[in-house]
Amino acid sequence: MSLIDPVIARLMINTLGGYGTPPEFGIEYYTVGLEPYLKVFETDYFNFPGRQNISTFKLVVGNYGGGKTHFLYSIRNIAWRYNYITSYVSLSATECPFDKLELVYRKIVSNITPPLNEKEMMNPYERGIEALLRKWYYQVRDDRNFISLIKGLESISFANCIKGALSNLAAEDEDGFLALVQWLKGEDIPRALRLQYRIAERIDRTSAFRMLRSLIQFINTIGYNGLVLLFDEAERGMSFSSARDKRRALDNLRQIIDECGNSRLPGAIFFYAVPDENLLLEGTGGVYEALKQRLRSNFTRINPVGVKIDLEKIEIEPMEFLLKLGEKLALIFESAYECKFEDGILQKSIKNMANAVLEMQMLDISYRRLFVVGMIDAFGQIKNLKTVIDREAARQILKTRTVELLKEEKEKVEREEF
Repeated sequence: MSLIDPVIARLMINTLGGYGTPPEFGIEYYTVGLEPYLKVFETDYFNFPGRQNISTFKLVVGNYGGGKTHFLYSIRNIAWRYNYITSYVSLSATECPFDKLELVYRKIVSNITPPLNEKEMMNPYERGIEALLRKWYYQVRDDRNFISLIKGLESISFANCIKGALSNLAAEDEDGFLALVQWLKGEDIPRALRLQYRIAERIDRTSAFRMLRSLIQFINTIGYNGLVLLFDEAERGMSFSSARDKRRALDNLRQIIDECGNSRLPGAIFFYAVPDENLLLEGTGGVYEALKQRLRSNFTRINPVGVKIDLEKIEIEPMEFLLKLGEKLALIFESAYECKFEDGILQKSIKNMANAVLEMQMLDISYRRLFVVGMIDAFGQIKNLKTVIDREAARQILKTRTVELLKEEKEKVEREEF
């Protein structure tokens, strides 16, 4: 493992120590237990000749706080190493419900991100359709015929808008460029502008999936191996609020699965992460049965073509997981604060914290998340006091952090309901 930049390490500790949620960067420094899954994806998907011409879908299942987002970020990092663009989309009932594909499309184009390093990831201007168009233009602008490279897109309106935006960049017409980017983001633009650039469609519920296919085709056309879409049902429930919305969302999901393997989605890999597959599949009727059939095969090292990835079945026991996680978090903390823990004190403290976490029966907080926040608090005490965190001290830290986490969770739920 390479040395961790102190600034990156400090930002990671601040994020992890707050509420145990993973930061967008540095995820590889404290990944534990996922290595077998990630290795299979690297060898059988991202680094496998011919995979760039087809698409695939995976369902990721993991308890709330159980590592879904961490897994998705890990997949994103591998994808970047193999020249894929990614888009992480946090689904929610208020801002981005999966039953409204036009809203999902908007989030996708706002978050599409080419391969970045850790420093670039902290720059918000490095992501989104605007940034992607600028990046590609600066690569090809010396070719006088670069506009002709844009071909084979399903939506003529999408292709015309891309061509118009790039032509405006070449003409140094910044306002014209941004006006057309607005349409690509799923927003309305004046009718006169649509007529001028021969944009006959709007991006709405009926056209959203066609525009998504066109986006994937465009990404493939400009030299990337494909697009990795990371959908994260990040809340305890799902991103749809009624039975009708759920059926529409499941139909969107079925349509995506059925499109995979289709030449219209070159190099597209879809990951859909849920806290509980029963929340997704409980119900009767055609769409439920159709999805159950499509999602029943399990992804394993032996069966990499399986669809369902169950993060609760990773091949590592909870105690071993926490001990390894504690050691990796300690290295990050040492880099962040430029200190060095005494090995005996560190190992005993990690073990005591792990035992204290596992003896607590928390229904609302993942033991992994609780361990992360508790361990980072413990590191601060070890650094200052140079003494072992015994079992009782670990319990006290965890009780305090549990109250804080539950309060934050309650406030988040109230904000969403409002």
